[in-house]
Amino acid sequence: MRRLKEKMAKLVKKLRGFTLLEILLVVTILTIIVAMAIPTLRTSKRSAYEAGASKALRTLSEAEMAYQNLYGHYTSFEGLRQLNFIDPGWRKYNSGGDLRRMAKHYSIDYHVRNTYKWFTFGYEYIAFPDSNMPFDVYYINESGVIQVIRGGALQPR
Repeated sequence: MRRLKEKMAKLVKKLRGFTLLEILLVVTILTIIVAMAIPTLRTSKRSAYEAGASKALRTLSEAEMAYQNLYGHYTSFEGLRQLNFIDPGWRKYNSGGDLRRMAKHYSIDYHVRNTYKWFTFGYEYIAFPDSNMPFDVYYINESGVIQVIRGGALQPR
């Protein structure tokens, strides 16, 4: 019986818990890991938003090409929506948290080029980030090549 009590006493001493130093060490290691992971997460989210903007421009360009193949000229964003070349529910701009935007954290702008009478023979779509977002600006025209605007200069993507 005495041996059993001694074994129980040793077991209780072993199960006493962690020291303050051990807990601080674990907290420090976790803090360092989280501090290293946060910038990577932000970079990944930024890349995903930029990929969404690029995809939206590619979709618009393909819709413009399809419209041009049918009618011989280009149209506007609204024309593509009305004729169902793109999703009629899509919005170019943020309108009060609209979930139907083409690209999250980006707005799409449209410029007509080379207009003769009512016909458009060129277009430009620009995806620019919402205010205070440190993202790149994307640009596409009738050539179908997406370009990035970094530091005020166009660069191929």
